[in-house]
Amino acid sequence: MVELKGPGYTTSYNNFLIIIPAIIIITLIGFVAYRLVDSFNSKKKQKEEKARLKQKKLDRQASPQTSPRKNKQK
Repeated sequence: MVELKGPGYTTSYNNFLIIIPAIIIITLIGFVAYRLVDSFNSKKKQKEEKARLKQKKLDRQASPQTSPRKNKQK
């Protein structure tokens, strides 16, 4: 029990009135932090993927691969 005392009054609260909102607030903060980190990681991953695709495209343009032609035999 949490007791609040002041001049002329005394009030006591059940601990669950403090614990349950604290659990809810901590859970919400954890969820927001998780979503924020996940957002940063996905943006980073997309940026790396875009850079990788761009590099692959540049490599193809720099050294075009010619496919050997098939000799037709009659």
